[in-house]
Amino acid sequence: MATNSFIAGACMAMAMTAAGVASLNAATDYSSLNGLQGAALKEAVKQMALPHTEISYGDKTWDAFATTDVRIIYDASLGEENGYQREAWFDMYSNRLVWVSTGHEGMNIEHSVANSWWGGKKNAAYKDLHHLNPSDADANNRKNNNPLGIIAGVPTWSNGLTNIGRPTAATGGGASAVFEPADEYKGDFARAYFYVFTVYDNIEWQAEPACMYDLAAYPTLKPWAYEMLLQWAAADPVDEREAARNAAVAEIQKNENPFVAIPGLADYIWGEKRNVPFNLADAQSAPVQNRLAAPNFSWSGDFNLAGVNTWTGRWWNAFSIYFDMLDSEDAYYSISSSMRPDEEPQWTYLSGVINVPAASQPGEVLTIKAYTTRFDDPDRRSSISTLTLTAVEEGTIDYMHAKWQKVTDAADINSDDQYIIVSSKANAVMSATTGSTSASGYMSVAGNAQPDDEGIISNVPEGTAVVEFVEAGGNQYYVEVNNLALEPQGFLYSPEAKRVQLAQQGMPTVVSLTPEKNVKIDFGSVYGTLQYNASSPRFSVYTSNQQAVNLYRCIGIPTSGVTTPVDVPAVNSKRIFTLEGIEMKMTEQELPNGLYIIITPAGSRKVMIGR
Repeated sequence: MATNSFIAGACMAMAMTAAGVASLNAATDYSSLNGLQGAALKEAVKQMALPHTEISYGDKTWDAFATTDVRIIYDASLGEENGYQREAWFDMYSNRLVWVSTGHEGMNIEHSVANSWWGGKKNAAYKDLHHLNPSDADANNRKNNNPLGIIAGVPTWSNGLTNIGRPTAATGGGASAVFEPADEYKGDFARAYFYVFTVYDNIEWQAEPACMYDLAAYPTLKPWAYEMLLQWAAADPVDEREAARNAAVAEIQKNENPFVAIPGLADYIWGEKRNVPFNLADAQSAPVQNRLAAPNFSWSGDFNLAGVNTWTGRWWNAFSIYFDMLDSEDAYYSISSSMRPDEEPQWTYLSGVINVPAASQPGEVLTIKAYTTRFDDPDRRSSISTLTLTAVEEGTIDYMHAKWQKVTDAADINSDDQYIIVSSKANAVMSATTGSTSASGYMSVAGNAQPDDEGIISNVPEGTAVVEFVEAGGNQYYVEVNNLALEPQGFLYSPEAKRVQLAQQGMPTVVSLTPEKNVKIDFGSVYGTLQYNASSPRFSVYTSNQQAVNLYRCIGIPTSGVTTPVDVPAVNSKRIFTLEGIEMKMTEQELPNGLYIIITPAGSRKVMIGR
């Protein structure tokens, strides 16, 4: 049943892919650029791209993002009633999942080229969708206004997509820290930078910090910067998603990013062809090369979707995870354990099965990563998928798959039940751990939980805090925090406003419901109430208004306790379609040369068959 539902959802992916193919044809006639070179070419590109419809910044930007920056997430846990799919914001800065249907709490409108480098709100660059993207707020804050660059050694901060660290000697332009995007988005950022530093090359650029640019009109970008960006653009060429986004922005703003529409254009302005007269046919000849789909763990076992290409689960005994691989692909995986933190994980060829060893002890964390490559082009790989398994002794009562219902009656707040704390708008779930240090002053976000149509949450992310209220006398409670195995982690304690942490001794709180049916966990007028900070996603104690939180009460727990995922047998669920949607009843080896959509439980992808 799951396979059939997935195939139905995958047909939508095919329709989107076909639309992407059509969008690769530039909507603008660039033939007038032929014969130009250097500064004259850059100026002519500017004049063609500069006139556009300005969209007001804010709500109108998010309205535009609903057209330009939405991705379809396929996952078995999303349920057959959804076709195992749901729309999420496309975020190049983090793997955090924020469903479009829940709004965009905890996200920012991010300028890929920092607006502090130029006149900010003073000009159209502030509102130009070609370099605006939805971004996780925390990643945005970490990125700050650091220039792009290559990090030397280990990043000082990373979430897997956004990496901050000290630059190599050849990059950074004198900055102490740089932002290095994930490999799969480096070309996207490069082409956004080419656009901004062409279309807005004469706006009020700040003299400091001018790490990536000179104030002169040509070539505007410093040599180290354009050399790096050209390398990124070549290594991560335009794919159908980026081309489709360019077309969607053009529908709204009435202008394209020429560096997406003409993949070879940048080389004529900053690269080896800058002294060669521009040739449109040559510059548009670069083929679209879609990145492979990442392995999908959700179709291989009882795992929870925790983010983009990110899953969590529980295990105790040894078991195996099987993958249905495409004939045209190779795959690699690595396994690392919290019991061996100094052991460097090794990438191993994936022959179709990952054998997961038995747990060493409760609490061990196993991290499994996997990616795919084309066997004829191993340098081009998919994004990395990550599955994090936590060892829980078999039979332990586990609250990950319990059922939770929102508390709307004060009579349901008591010392006998268990609860989870969820932000009222973003559906972010409070975790059982503090920030990076025990004195960080906030409780982390475990992930998001989506209530069903009846308002019931039946899947919570790994790390969720299960809260119990311990009577403190005088109609007050201590707030005890447990993990999903109901093991105590400490009591919520606030030493001052805007700080909350776990302690052996809790603080008496008054727990009540507001007229809006949000929960109010009140630590007193000096300290404030427990709230959710959407701009820097976290839970803490505030005297000012942040986002309210809801209390969900456990109304049912699994009776069998934790079970190890069973070995999932490989299934022959591969289906092959033409771009017109006609199913081909033959193997890959039997197909005539051409472009095809191949569907497996790991996802859909377009494949060129050629021999």
